[in-house]
Amino acid sequence: MDASHVADELEAVILTEDQILARVAALAGELHRELAGRTPVLVGVLGGAATFTVDLARAYPDQVEIGWMAIKSYGTHNRASGSVRLLKDLDVDIAGRDVVIVDGVIDTGLTMSWLISNLAQRHPATIAVCALLRKPDVARFADTPTHIGFDVGPGLIVGYGLDHQGKYRNLRCAAVLAAEKPSGSTRLTPSPTA
Repeated sequence: MDASHVADELEAVILTEDQILARVAALAGELHRELAGRTPVLVGVLGGAATFTVDLARAYPDQVEIGWMAIKSYGTHNRASGSVRLLKDLDVDIAGRDVVIVDGVIDTGLTMSWLISNLAQRHPATIAVCALLRKPDVARFADTPTHIGFDVGPGLIVGYGLDHQGKYRNLRCAAVLAAEKPSGSTRLTPSPTA
């Protein structure tokens, strides 16, 4: 779906499809260099990271394996509280493997911290994080290599797999939903890798 189909429902398009795909390709290259010939397991966080996970795998210039997890964070006003329920566990054995947790957006960092802890208990060789978007003031993961596509401002972001009440996942760009308009303007900052 193109942004023009829902233009009256969006505050602003913050990333075009071309910008997203170019950054996804760059992230795939960064991960490939970091993993130096090893075959990683991309652990996609359903449902918001499904599109990103598949595009990242397609851009990766070597073999990857994909596994999926689904979790539910409890919180208010579209902010995670750190209380997490596992809805679908990973079907891939990651013991001794290089794992990359792939998420669409890191908001508070609490859910990602839970995921890192949960997967670390399964004894992978390494764990890294790759997220397309990161909100301001998010917790940092000191001992976990973290690859971020873009740092973004406040507001509810939809599109490219991210939804609001089950809608907008098929929007090819990323946009701020008008109903969730933040008090300031949304900013977009390409993020250097951590």
